[in-house]
Amino acid sequence: MVQPTSSLATVTPVAGRVHFSFDDAEIASSTKAFRLDHDGREPIYFVPLEDVHPGILEASDTVREEAGPGEAHFYTIKTLTADGVDQAWYFPYADGDYGLIRDMLTFGGEKVAVRVSDV
Repeated sequence: MVQPTSSLATVTPVAGRVHFSFDDAEIASSTKAFRLDHDGREPIYFVPLEDVHPGILEASDTVREEAGPGEAHFYTIKTLTADGVDQAWYFPYADGDYGLIRDMLTFGGEKVAVRVSDV
């Protein structure tokens, strides 16, 4: 199912498995991911919290408003080898066209890599 978010963005389920790595170590892997596509931007992948390795996220006080999905709440990634301040976030109030990514996490930053495999 494709969910149009506007003429500029769409949210779609990902066929296959999405893998997120931080500092070259896998931190999340999911077959229940969604992809948010914005015209002219790189796609953003979202995974359920239960598919993130436990114990690596620390809640942050950072909150930002994003056009479209709304208020973004952040986490700091903490591993044995590195910290990624505010490099994980989610949209707890996303609704309407963005409802599919509500409470799902995404990651970003220079130490974060994402790849999609067949499964």
